[in-house]
Amino acid sequence: MPGKTSSQRARRSPAPARFVMDFGGRKVTAELLSAEAPNVARAFRDSLPNRSFSVHAKFAGEELIVMVPFHADPENEIFDVKPGDIGYYPGRQTICIFYGKTKPFGHVSVFARVTDGLGALKTIGRTILERGPVKVALAPA
Repeated sequence: MPGKTSSQRARRSPAPARFVMDFGGRKVTAELLSAEAPNVARAFRDSLPNRSFSVHAKFAGEELIVMVPFHADPENEIFDVKPGDIGYYPGRQTICIFYGKTKPFGHVSVFARVTDGLGALKTIGRTILERGPVKVALAPA
């Protein structure tokens, strides 16, 4: 079988960039949506690894909120999020991890999606609601 030409190789998309969120020993893996939100995804990736904490949304629904050490302009903003979507709120310098029924208060820049561990987020969410904030480590996968 002949090799691929340089133009065929150029059309192939790069391997997805993955990262891990460790919520006090419970790990969740996600994939950056670099094509949909290139600037937010790059800013997030460049901030890794880092440590923060997670709190739970009080009124929006099943949503975890994590402070992050970067700023990026909004892009790929949507209002109708789905479980597994990870969005960025520039004004609050936070990422929001949507794990169930959620109705955000505004548009959010979706830049990543959970690929493994979505079910664990329900347990993590209950723990945060019962006991308070949980430390979270964010790192490349």
